[in-house]
Order: sequence, then structure tokens, then C-alpha cells
Amino acid sequence: MNADFCNLLKESLPHDAVERLLCALSGTELSPTIRLNPFKTKGDVSENQCVLEVLKGAEELWCKGAFKLAERPDFTLDPAFHAGAYYVQDSSSMFPYLIADEIDSALGANGVLLDLCASPGGKSTHLISLFAKEGRIFLSNEALPKRTPALTDNLAKWGVSRLIATNRDPKNLGSLEGLFDVILADVPCSGEGMFMRSSDALNDWSLRTVEECAVRQRSIISDIWPALKEGGLLVYSTCTYNHKENSDNVRYIIDELGAEYVPVDKALAIVPGLLKLDYGYQFALGSVMGEGQFFAVLRKRSDVHGSNSLRSGGKIFKKLASSFYFNKIDNSIYYAPSDVAENMCSIAEAIEGGPSSGKRSDTASSALRYVKMFGCRVGSLKGSKVVPDADFALEAHKELFLFRFKELGAELQFTKEEVDRETALRFLARENITPLPEWKQGYVLLCYNSLGLGFINNLGNRCNNLYPQERRIRKRL
Repeated sequence: MNADFCNLLKESLPHDAVERLLCALSGTELSPTIRLNPFKTKGDVSENQCVLEVLKGAEELWCKGAFKLAERPDFTLDPAFHAGAYYVQDSSSMFPYLIADEIDSALGANGVLLDLCASPGGKSTHLISLFAKEGRIFLSNEALPKRTPALTDNLAKWGVSRLIATNRDPKNLGSLEGLFDVILADVPCSGEGMFMRSSDALNDWSLRTVEECAVRQRSIISDIWPALKEGGLLVYSTCTYNHKENSDNVRYIIDELGAEYVPVDKALAIVPGLLKLDYGYQFALGSVMGEGQFFAVLRKRSDVHGSNSLRSGGKIFKKLASSFYFNKIDNSIYYAPSDVAENMCSIAEAIEGGPSSGKRSDTASSALRYVKMFGCRVGSLKGSKVVPDADFALEAHKELFLFRFKELGAELQFTKEEVDRETALRFLARENITPLPEWKQGYVLLCYNSLGLGFINNLGNRCNNLYPQERRIRKRL
């Protein structure tokens, strides 16, 4: 084991915790853990036909709706996984459950929550599960473009539309002064909590990397700080163990940015073995189940009141009937909940900059630059028809099958059909699907155990598979 790593551990954690951690690093692989999607599953696990197979012999965890599985299934070959019935996540990353009261109070009735470094979306989907209520908006941001598709795919699977996903640098979001009631910043780190999972993480580790990460983390928090409301909460977290990236940075936020440390010692009773540090709490391999996660809660104290003013560069979303919006940039129709739709439009347009920003005209681009997801994308306009989007198939609260958009002179109509596991997997692999005689022609939403998977266009003797190429199952069936 790297001597520098061991010495830094001894500076950061209690002696007995260090010994347990080092011993655990040479142990066997951890059992997989998952979180159920409360918007697509019922409270009684025995009623959830869609997840019964994966939950055979599973053990319920301290986090509501989370389970340790008896064995590792092939998630790729489970249609319920692709439909968003559950999320595979290390248990220590489920720590937002431990501070749910604090976050819920800070959000209030009409709060806006930002997951700053969100990809691949585990914490975003958890935050939505815990705090999605009428009046609230969620923004999930990922600064690295190559990591954004994983985020938007996982958010789409969760099926909740009161959210926006963006690809922006924290400094740009920091200009939205006083907008966010809560910011979760799971900042990029040296990844010491990943050592058991990845030998590369251990081989790439160095003291220099730790120092560079600590500097970068302080920069990220400083950049986003103006966007947090006075009295708002910052949840700072990493998947590493050392004090340089954890407690030292919390101390920096307190001393330099004007934050108040918020202790949440109740978490210690919920998770036996959770370590309490001077500033923050540590999941440590060997002390608790899970790969390792640090978190701390801080409240913003400042003499400067955030203005919460959004400056949009121009209208992007045209309101249609009900809660539908048309985006003329990508010729698509979107859905957003009526209680937050207008505020979501303002936020998205402020982040995007709008067509009249001088950087492009209405027709200069076929896509938004920074807003990668807005509510739920219903479909794209093609003459008098709307071609349904894959994300709309995953939306959790879909009950209608005919949508007329009079302002556009177009409509979307589809039927719904239940398919077996074999057909579901062939659809998810983008293979040809032979329609059954009783299926109606036109767009058909295919479902597995009542969970929406995606659309086909039934032409009668054959079907066009509309599942996105980039999401397809690549494993041989």
C-alpha cells in the first residue's frame, strides 16, 4: 500500500478506523446496493412485480427504499433497470437521506435545488426522490460535456419532469445570484473511496493529485457561492478520505466565504460506524458498508442579499396549451409541471443566454448549447405529426395517449402494449420487433410490467424501433 496514502489517512481518521479501512481494501468485493424509484414502484416491495427478481434475498438498508442485494445480477439484461425502476448506487452515496430534514426545511415551499457536479446522476435522482414537491425545481449540472449524456439518460429514466439539466462551468452558474436554496457539491476528488473498485484509482493516486484536487475544490465552491441564497444550505461532499480535500476545505468555506457549520449528529444513530470529524462526517470502508463518502452541511451567512434576478437573453420556449412548451431551436415540444413551468423557463433561458444574445440567431443552431434537458421532451414536430421522444416513454405520470397542439396544427397519438422480457430486451437492443396482429398501427408505447420502455412505429407488417441508438444494449442477448 502507498506509504503516502497511509500516512495521510492517519492524519485524517481515527487510528482504529484507519486499521479497519486498510484491512478492508484487501478484502472481497462489496455486495451491490440499489435504490428503488418511488415514482415507479410501490411502498410494499412484494407488490413490485417489476423488481421482484432483483430483490430476491435482498436486505433493506438504513436509507428508505434502498437494499443490499444477495448477489450481483446482470443489470444490463433487466428491462426494469432500463425503465428506471431502480438505480444502482453505493450505499454511502445515499447520505442525503441523513440530512433530509435540513434540506427540506431550506427548500421550503418554492425552493430551487442545484446538484452542481451531477453526473452520472445518482445523487440527483435521490434528491428528486426525497424532495420533489409542488413548487420546487431541480437543476442538475455537469461541467464536462462527455459526462453529460450519462446524466440526462439517468434523469430521463427517473421520470420526473420538474428539472433542468445543464452543461455549464460553476463560475457561469455563479452569476445567477441568490437563485438556489440548496446546493449539493459532490466535487471532483482524488477518489480514495474508489480504491476497492478500481486499481487504476490507487495507481494514479499521489500527494500532488490530492493538493491539486483541494485547490480545484475551493475554486469550484468559491465560483458557485454567489448563487446560493443567504441562509441557504451548501452540502459539500467527496468520495475521498483525506483531510486536505474534506475537513480543511470545510474550514476554508467557513473562514473565507462566510459559512456556518451545521452539525447533523443524528446521522450517527442512523448509521452505526459513521465517523464524526471536527468538520463533517465520513463513511469509511471497514467501519460502515460502502466504499466511502465524506459530507458536511454549511449555511450561508453573508451581508450581501442575493438578488435572485434572472436575465434572459430572449424567449426560447413558446407556451402551448396546458403545461406544454415549444422550442423553435430544436423544433421540439416539452412538458413541465404547471406549478413551476414559468420559473423553469426563466432559469433555462437565463442559463442558455437566449437566441438574441448575439452569439447566434434563431436558426443558427439546431440545439441548445447549455441546457441539455428541460422537463420532459415530448417529441419533435414533423409536419402535422409529433414524433414521440424516448424520454416521454419514461415519464412517470403519463395517463393520456392523445395530445393535440392547436397552436402548431399538430398532434401526438399512440397506443400502449405490454411485452414480455424477451421482446423488451430485443427492443432495448434495437433489434427488429414483429408487431402482433392486435396491435394498432402508428406509434406504440412498449411497456414491461407496466413500466414504459420506449416507442415503436407500427407499420403493419413491420416496426420501426425508435429507441435511441446511443442507449441501446450492446451486450449479446
